[in-house]
Amino acid sequence: MGKTSNLFWIATGVSGLFATFNFANAFFIAYFPLFLKDIEFTSVQIAMVIALPNIVRIFATPVMTSISDRSGRRRHSMALFSIIALASFWVLVYSSEYWTVIGLVVFLSVFYVPIQPLQDAYAYETDHTLGLNYGRMRSWGSISFVVATLIGGWYLSFGAAADLLFLIVGSLALLALLAVLLPGMPSESRRTTRESVWSAKELRDPQFLLVVLAGGLLLGSFSALYAFASIYWLSVGISDGMVGGLWAIGTIAEIGIFVWGNFFMRHLGAWGMMVTGGVASIIRWMLFPFATETWSAVLLQLLHAGSFGMVFLGMVAYTSKLVSSERLGTAQGLTQTAFGVVMGVSGIASGWLYEVEQAYAFYLMAGTCCAGVLTLMFVTKRV
Repeated sequence: MGKTSNLFWIATGVSGLFATFNFANAFFIAYFPLFLKDIEFTSVQIAMVIALPNIVRIFATPVMTSISDRSGRRRHSMALFSIIALASFWVLVYSSEYWTVIGLVVFLSVFYVPIQPLQDAYAYETDHTLGLNYGRMRSWGSISFVVATLIGGWYLSFGAAADLLFLIVGSLALLALLAVLLPGMPSESRRTTRESVWSAKELRDPQFLLVVLAGGLLLGSFSALYAFASIYWLSVGISDGMVGGLWAIGTIAEIGIFVWGNFFMRHLGAWGMMVTGGVASIIRWMLFPFATETWSAVLLQLLHAGSFGMVFLGMVAYTSKLVSSERLGTAQGLTQTAFGVVMGVSGIASGWLYEVEQAYAFYLMAGTCCAGVLTLMFVTKRV
C-alpha cells in the first residue's frame, strides 16, 4: 500500500510539472503579445520579440539539456531554470524599452525553453522505471493550458495583460518547488560523465537523427496555424467566440490521445503513431482552406488529436527507446532544436505565402508534413 501511495504522489508531482509549465506557457503564448501591444510596440517589433524564443531554442536547448544530463541534476536544472526565468518575467512586467525587452526575452528563453524537454525526459524515465503512464501525466499540461487561456480571456475583460505575467511568475515558482520535491531517477544518481554530448554514439545514430528530423518537420509545420488560423477563421465569417472554441476543441482532442496513449502505443507503436499523425496532418492542412463553415472547422480541429497528439507522443516514446535514460534530456532537446528550425523557416515562408494567397500557407504545412512522413519511411528501427 505504501508503494502504491508513493507512486500516486510521484505521478501527481510529474503531472504538476506539466500543469505548471503549460499554465505559464499559455499566458506567454496567448497574452504576452497583448502586453507588448499595450506598451506600444509596433507589429514588426512584436513579431520580432515573439520569434525570439524559437530562434534561441535552436541553439540553447541542446546545450542546456546536455549540461543538465552531464551533471546528473535533471530535477535541479528544472528548478534553477524556472527560478531564473520567473525572475526575468518579473523584470519584464516593468520594462517598456524595445532593446531591454529584446535582451530579457533572449536571456529568459535560454533557461525557459529547455524546461519542457527536461520534463519529458524525467517523466518518461518514471514511465520506464516505475510503470507510470506518461500520456496521462502529460494530459494535465494540456488541461492546464485550456484553463489558463480561459482565465486570461476572463481577466482581460477588466484587467491588464501585464498582470497575467505575474501568473507566469507564480506558476514557475511552483514548478521549481515540485522539481526539487520529486525523487531522483536512476539516471540522476549515476556518476557525472565527462563525455561530450556530441561524441555520444547513440545521439549520432542515423535512425535517431531521422526520427528527430521527422518530428521537427511534422510539429514545425504548425507555424502557419499559430500565426494565421484565428485570422483566417475570422475572415471567413466564423465568430470571435467560436474561434476560441475551435482552439479549445483541438486541445481537448489532444488530451484524449494523451489519456489513451498506451492503447494507441500498443496497437500502433511509436513509428505507427508518428506516421498516422503525419497523415492526419496532411489531410488537415490540405482541407483547411475549405473549412469555411463552423461544422467543417470543428471536424478539422478534431484532427489535432493526430497531427499533434499522436506525433508528439510517438516522438517522445521513440527517442526514449533509441536513447539511454542518462541522455534522454539531451535527446529531447535535439527534437526541440529541429522543431525550432522548421518552425522558424516555415513561419517566415508561410507569412509571405499567406499574403499571396491564404491557402498557400496551409499547403506549405501539408508539404512539410509530407516530407516528415517520407523521412519516417527511411527509419528501419520501427518500435
